[in-house]
This record gives sequence, structure tokens and C-alpha cells, in this order.
Amino acid sequence: MNEIVINGQNLSIQDTILVARGYHDGYRHHFPLVVLDEEIKEKLKIFREALEERIAAKDIMYGVNTGCGIKKGTVISADEINNYQKHYIPAHCVAIGEFFPEEVVRAAMIFRVNSFALGHSGVRLELCEKILEFYNKGIIPCVPSQGSVGSSGDLCFLAHISAALIGLKEQQVFFEGEIMSCEVALEKARVQPISLKAKEAMALTNGSTFILAQGILAIYDIENLIDTANIAAALSLEAIRGEIDAFDERVHAIRKSEGANNCAQVIRDLCCESKRMSKASQDKTLPAEKHIKKFDVQGKPVPRVQDAYSFRAHAQVMGSVMEAFDFCKEIFKRELNAATDNPLIFEEGDGFRAISGGNFHGEPLAQAADFLKIAVQQLANISDRRFYALTMPSTSYGLPADLVGLSNPDLNTGLMILQYSTAALVNENKSLCHPSVIDSIPTSANQEDYVSMGATSAKFLRKVVENTTYVVAAELLAAAQGISWTEEDLGPDLSPLGTKTKRAYNFIRQYVKVMDDDRFIQADWLKIIEQIKNQEFVRYVYDDNPGCRYLHIH
Repeated sequence: MNEIVINGQNLSIQDTILVARGYHDGYRHHFPLVVLDEEIKEKLKIFREALEERIAAKDIMYGVNTGCGIKKGTVISADEINNYQKHYIPAHCVAIGEFFPEEVVRAAMIFRVNSFALGHSGVRLELCEKILEFYNKGIIPCVPSQGSVGSSGDLCFLAHISAALIGLKEQQVFFEGEIMSCEVALEKARVQPISLKAKEAMALTNGSTFILAQGILAIYDIENLIDTANIAAALSLEAIRGEIDAFDERVHAIRKSEGANNCAQVIRDLCCESKRMSKASQDKTLPAEKHIKKFDVQGKPVPRVQDAYSFRAHAQVMGSVMEAFDFCKEIFKRELNAATDNPLIFEEGDGFRAISGGNFHGEPLAQAADFLKIAVQQLANISDRRFYALTMPSTSYGLPADLVGLSNPDLNTGLMILQYSTAALVNENKSLCHPSVIDSIPTSANQEDYVSMGATSAKFLRKVVENTTYVVAAELLAAAQGISWTEEDLGPDLSPLGTKTKRAYNFIRQYVKVMDDDRFIQADWLKIIEQIKNQEFVRYVYDDNPGCRYLHIH
């Protein structure tokens, strides 16, 4: 964790998380030192020399000795190329809105260097080392989060990183816990800005780097969220004494859905040895159930036949989410070690050639981000439906209405309004899930006539993940409350939870006590949200054994 060596081919999701979020050694928070592989340094020099030879030979290369966009036909003289870099960067600094979180910018900085490390951008070694110097010394550019159309890459976002590298006084940075002028931060850190040379301004800004940064962070969080949502579903099943037969492997084997099959296996594992989901427990009539439970002519309770879809079809819904996640994860992973610049330098015969293309285009990532946010929204939607079911005796098989505290049920409101909040979050998600990628607004006098809008896709994906985390945390609170209120009525023989659902319930009770009377619920909610986000909840439930979790089954 102390050092990450990059070479353009070995960057992983876990590396990205360490780079973006750092780690805690038990005493304080750290970020790993990031350095270039020594062998790559020589490669960078070779490709740079090749580019400079092509400039000297007066080859016409887009963005190297021509203008950009509609000015692609304007040739820039050799003695003006370096001066062109000074014009290019400030003119591209047009992002607006709230700043990206530092973690997103940290990841983006390292992604640019990793892309350069492949050599095909033709930038100097000095530029790569300067970006790493900024990162390693904690000088993180402030980048507004609106303004990119996701092609040619995240131009304006990356321009704000570039503005810091060249020391523009108007550019702000995060440094030592404060936001300050880049000029002031560089003086404090004793860091010199860099003067950009041929092609480097364009190389810095070409690439869907911020789409990738947000996407990789979302992928990591979704992985944890899926595990959490499975635990929440299992606890809700325990709360209503649900039908475990819906997760029978024979049922799922004949549909041949790998995702649903594996999810059903997870639910069976979580609820293994549960007494609550037995027929004897289901036949037990709870006090709040007396007026709604059906009995036959002999006075015996009519057997339960099927649970509602949100319980019974959890594996089918979650299975589809997981298959979408696996697909999208691979798209983002491959982009981690890709060259996304334009033009790109390649060896050809005895020399080198610059080729213009469209690797900067955000379409692959944009589609994946849109697909992923729609998939994640399904977790929020079905979680809220289970929460809603838990609040009504008729759908919860006898839990107290609104899961109120029983000390004074006539005065207590219980979790009724918490479910209102989850409904609002689900509604917001539905608005955010409109696919951004289906729109394209031409730019640059139709030279850049089809853009991805992937920056919007990625931004909304992160918000959907955050909202869904809140919803799943609320379901955990509700399920734990329902379990608590049925323990006494079910008795010691029928109330025991499954092997891992018991761990989940006990973990929640470490942070949130049974709500016997109304209290400030947001405080409870935030405690569980925090434990989900730091992944302590999932680690505890699975005894820190990732081999038990869905993501490691297949």
C-alpha cells in the first residue's frame, strides 16, 4: 500500500481505490506514493524523440502542428508550437458547478499518467513526473463537475488539471485541507509549474478520464452495495418468516440464469439454519395477525403459499443486476490500461507515424454507466418495496403497523416517515436513470458532431449508487426492527435467525438499539449508512471471508 508502480498495463480497480481514497494504518490516513516503472521511462523518451523528429520533418499532425477542432487545417509554425500550448489550456478551462470530490480528481490524474505510460501519446517523461509530483505532494486541482460532453474526452475537466500543472494563478487546488490558488499552493509545497511543449496540451485533455474515474469508484461501491442488498433481503425475509423455497436451487437451475442461481445460493447461505423461515414459525399466529390471517373450517391456519414478488423474486431481480454489473465492470476495467489520446504515435517500418482516431470518445463508458445506473436503481426499487411491505401487518404477516415502538403504539409513528424518504430517493433515481448517452449535441462547427454525453451518465451513476445505499440502509433498520418485535411471540424455538443473518442482526444492534419509542431516526440511519460505506457491515457478516460472497462464487 505504500507504493504503486504504474506502467500503462497493470493498473487495477484496487489500485485506483488506494490512489483515490487512501488507507488508514491505524494511526492516520495515507495515500500511496505513485511512481513510474523504470523501464517505461526509456520507452517514453523514445516515443517523444520520434514525435519531435516528425515535427522537424514537417509532417502535418492534428493538434501537434495544427489547430484543434474546426481549425484542424490551420498549420502552426514550429516556432509557435510551444506558445500554442499556453493558449490551448486556459481556453479549455470552462467547467462550471460544484467541484468534483478530491477522490475523483486523484484517480483522473493517475489515469492520465498511466495512459501516457504506454508511450503512444508522445509526451515527455517530465510531464508524467510532474503530474505524479503534484499527486504525491497532495496538490489536487479543483475541477468543476459540469461542462464535458464526453468527447473529445473530458476536455474542460482535464484542462483544469492542466491549468494547475502550468501554474495558472486563477486555478484553485485542494492542498493541506484547504482550497487555495494554485500559485500559493505551489509556493508552499516548493513545486515548480511545468511549461508544456508540442502536443502536450492536447494530450493532457484527450481522454474520457473523468468518466472512467467516476465509473471505477462506482464499480467498487456497487460491489459492496450488492452484497449489502442481499443481506438486507435475507433479513427482511427473516422478519416476515418468508418462503425459503423460492430460493431452491432446483427452481433456479432450470431457468439457467447464472446471476439468479448464484444469488439464490447466497440467500440460502445467509439464512442457513433459520428457524423463522420454517413451516412451524409461519403457522404461528402473531398478535397483530389475528384479524388478517386466514383459517380453515377446523380453525387451523391456511398454509402460506407465496410471498410478494419483492421477496420471492429477489434472486431473479438481483441476478439480472449482477449480470449487468459483471458486463459493465469489464468495460471499465479494460479502459484502465488504455491509450485514449489523439493522435497516437506508432512504430511503422523503420520509423514512427502519428495516426488520428477516436479513442478519446466516451461512448463505451457512457453506455456502460447508463446501463449500470438503471441496474442499480432496481436494488433501490425492490428494497423500498420490501420496506413498505414490512410496515403493514397485512403484508408483513403480523408485524406492528409502521414498525412502531410498542411502549406506546398509539403515540408512536415508528418508521412510517423513513419509508417516505426512501420513496423520495427512489423517485429521484428514476429521474437520474434517463440514459444520457441517447442524446448528442454537435460541437465545434460539426467537426465533433457526435458526442457521448458520458460525463452526465457517470455523474448520475454515482448519485444513484449513493441514493441506493441510503435506501438499503433503511431496509436494514426496518428488517431489524421487525425481527426484534417478533422474538418474544415466536419464542426460543421459532425465533432463531440463520447463521449469517444472525451476524447481520447483531451488527446492526451494536450501533442501533431497538426503537421501543420514537426518537431521532436520522441518527440511526446515518450510523448504518456509514458502516455500509466503509464496508465493515459486509466484512462482519461474512466474517471477512470474501469466498462466501456472491462476487467470488463464480
